[in-house]
Amino acid sequence: MKLSDKLLYALFILGAVCLAVFGLCALDWLWACATVLVVLFWAWMLHARCTRRDDYSDGR
Repeated sequence: MKLSDKLLYALFILGAVCLAVFGLCALDWLWACATVLVVLFWAWMLHARCTRRDDYSDGR
């Protein structure tokens, strides 16, 4: 994963937590936790997909 990808994920997580800190709604922390979990899941999925060996590495 490139540094720009990591910074983008960190920006999403930081944004979700900052909005939850403002406390505009009673469920802000719930939404922030859900957002963080979704971002971490997609980061893990993209990282796993990018590092996976190609099934067709026999020269086809």
